[in-house]
Amino acid sequence: MVLISKQQKRLVYSYLFEEGVIVVKKDTHLKKHQHVDVPNLNVMCIMKTLVSKKFVSEMFCWNWYYFAITKEGVKFLSQYLGISENVLPKTFKSAPKKPGEEDERREERRGYGQRRGGRGRGSRARGYHTEEQHEQKAEATTAAPEAKAQAQNYPNNKYSEQIHPVSYTHLTLPTILLVQISVVAVSLKKKKQ
Repeated sequence: MVLISKQQKRLVYSYLFEEGVIVVKKDTHLKKHQHVDVPNLNVMCIMKTLVSKKFVSEMFCWNWYYFAITKEGVKFLSQYLGISENVLPKTFKSAPKKPGEEDERREERRGYGQRRGGRGRGSRARGYHTEEQHEQKAEATTAAPEAKAQAQNYPNNKYSEQIHPVSYTHLTLPTILLVQISVVAVSLKKKKQ
């Protein structure tokens, strides 16, 4: 059992209310917390009680606890510390905007030079770049009579209407479609005359 004085609890609460977040290393043997003059174990225990009351949210990653204050926690801590309700933690305050800052951000998001449209891929998203390649793709899907004949052999298959030749690169992607692969062996030898 850890005994925590009211002074230690008040120090942790005031730091949490001021910053809105607190980071605690998962090390019970540290003499002091890195931001508050309280033993690290005591800070961990105080924050665990606030988590159980839903006054802070907890996230744990790589032996560090990250605690962020919630709206209910702001109300509780303002009452406990005797602070007016108008005062908010740093995480609840929005940064003051400079005039024209929004326009600068919009220009930065646009990317390089006068390029417009973001990262859209246009016709490349469909797997072909030109109209000629698009026509070749359409011909390949319609000119597969053996695939359609094989699809008739499996009438209960819900993908039987969708069977068409697929390139090898498409097979490396996760797919839910039924894929049939036909292999043709060819020998290249010169005939002796």
